Amino acid sequence: MLDLDETLVHYFEVGSEGTFLVRPGCDQFLTEMAEIYEIVIFTAAMQDYADWVLNQIDKEKRIKYRLYRQHALPHGPVFVKDLSRIGRDLAKTIIVDNVAENFQLQPDNGIFIKSWFDDMNDTALSELAPLLKQIVKKQVPDVRDALRKFRDQMLEQIAKGVSNP
Repeated sequence: MLDLDETLVHYFEVGSEGTFLVRPGCDQFLTEMAEIYEIVIFTAAMQDYADWVLNQIDKEKRIKYRLYRQHALPHGPVFVKDLSRIGRDLAKTIIVDNVAENFQLQPDNGIFIKSWFDDMNDTALSELAPLLKQIVKKQVPDVRDALRKFRDQMLEQIAKGVSNP
């Protein structure tokens, strides 16, 4: 499952016209992930806007399902994406989002990705792809365990970096 705004694209207005930029590596990422995952967009955006963007960035129909604001739960300033409501096995479900609060009900299923606005040298999607490919290659029985281990390893590396200047 992938978020849309600031994960795959960035929308902005020029005068009275709306347009968007596509995150570097998005097309390749969607192509590679579609070979091994069922790609679902889960966005807090309104359906008309999201469909307008998705119809342009996914002409090959790699995205199998689309969930919009009406599928999320309003919770203060964010729209929570409750993965338990989508009819998929949570042991096999991953959400990639730039707002961790969006997947707060199932934090172990989430991968936080830094927000993207316009840095055309960004490599976040190409850096994420190997992890997602390994999860499939290793036939991980529960993605939540794999993501917990990954987070623990990252924290350990950060701690070592701090203690070894």
